[in-house]
Amino acid sequence: MSRPRSAVPAYRFHKPTGQAYVRLPDGTGGRRMVYLGEFDSPESKAAYGRVLAEAPPRPAATCGAATPADTPSVNEVLLAFLRHAAQHYRRPDGTTTNELVEFRLVCRALRELYGHSPAHAFGPLALKAVRQRLIDAGLSRGVVNNRVNRVRRVYKWAAGEELVPFATFQALTAVAGLQRGRTAAPDHAPVGPVDPAVVEATLPFVRPEVAAMVRVQLATGMRPGEVCAMRPADLDRTTAVWTYRPGQHKAAWRGKARVIAVGPKAQRVLAGILPADPDEYVFSPRKAVEALHAGRSAQRATPRYDSHMARNAAKRVASPRRPPADRYTTSSYGHAILRGVRRANANRAGADGPKLPPLPAWRANQLRHAHGTEVRRRFGLEAAQVTLGHARADVTEIYAERDGALAMRVAAEIG
Repeated sequence: MSRPRSAVPAYRFHKPTGQAYVRLPDGTGGRRMVYLGEFDSPESKAAYGRVLAEAPPRPAATCGAATPADTPSVNEVLLAFLRHAAQHYRRPDGTTTNELVEFRLVCRALRELYGHSPAHAFGPLALKAVRQRLIDAGLSRGVVNNRVNRVRRVYKWAAGEELVPFATFQALTAVAGLQRGRTAAPDHAPVGPVDPAVVEATLPFVRPEVAAMVRVQLATGMRPGEVCAMRPADLDRTTAVWTYRPGQHKAAWRGKARVIAVGPKAQRVLAGILPADPDEYVFSPRKAVEALHAGRSAQRATPRYDSHMARNAAKRVASPRRPPADRYTTSSYGHAILRGVRRANANRAGADGPKLPPLPAWRANQLRHAHGTEVRRRFGLEAAQVTLGHARADVTEIYAERDGALAMRVAAEIG
């Protein structure tokens, strides 16, 4: 006869993570794992006592009950969802979208806290615990709310695949989003337009290719990803105003076309750098590195001795570097701008002249805001909406800030 299970859940060691844990009844006949912290630490033992005190008593009749074998764990649901997401969140050319990256981050937080727990036992309190983990990581309120919503989307998909009961997903909808000023999660200031004077002060300290990207984006209002993906094949140069139809853009999955007008300012920037191959990217880190090396070679004063060249070749074989890519990404483009701001501020520190105030850090998407604000000031909200490619004017309100000159004039006349 087997020994009856103790009515008091045991303090256990989880070998893969080095944490202590305890199994508690989940109210549906199964059990859930609750992690307590580092094994054998005073904090984990205190947490163990607190969890036992808060847990409802386990009836003797159900002490031997176990989780059904066909009930998937949270880890199993996450693996199934990520396999689905890797196929679903794809662009027309087959590359995955950034949504897959976001879901992987969400799944990591779920796995760390509840990976071995039954998926059907994940309820509102568990979702709040995941949310608190995101808050403790220093994420902003908007990011936390977005990731909590993605957790719900994971469970909505799982309910549709009958991996969890629909009631499990429905219970998660009871957790309200974090509200401004009523949470420890910070609220970042809205992204606004960058001052053109700040842009001009930064451009001398970035590579010529990056400076050209900035000027084209500021003149056209295109998104950072659209300027990174520009190719001659996507440009129609048969009219006075060129048109650019990016193969990949934000609304492509909705079946919507994106047409960007390229005027004389942007044309002058592009005229001297368009590659002969229509399928080659206009802005290429590989070409930038080649130009940099060619310039250094032209200015080289020391002859290239055979011993030096052999040593350099041996270094490259022993520790090869990642070759530069054929195109910029939004991430590498953004890092290039921030490096330029740091170099500009180092130059403005007064080493070679009077000390100037530092430039604020700015990013590529602020160029789009600056373009939208200028278009709205000169031509109105509808023109800004068309230029930025928005389907609704209320979206344009976010990008094109209101011009205060009209309010000032009204106040001066009737205020």
